[in-house]
Amino acid sequence: MNPSVNYYNSKKYCPSCREYVRFLQSMDESFCVACGSKVRLFSTADRQAFLDGLKADKETRKNKRVS
Repeated sequence: MNPSVNYYNSKKYCPSCREYVRFLQSMDESFCVACGSKVRLFSTADRQAFLDGLKADKETRKNKRVS
C-alpha cells in the first residue's frame, strides 16, 4: 500500500523566508524548519489563484445545470 501523501516532502509557505519550506507540525500550528516562523498553506498570490480557480469551476458547474 502506497500512501498518497509523502509527509517528508511536504512544504508550506513561510512569509519570513518568502518561499515554500519544510515545516514542523504541532497540534495547532506549523513552523518553518529554517527560521521558526509560523507557516501557512499558500502564498498570497497562490491563495488568490486557488480561490479564483474555485470560483471559475463553480460558475462552470452553475452554467451547466441551467441548460
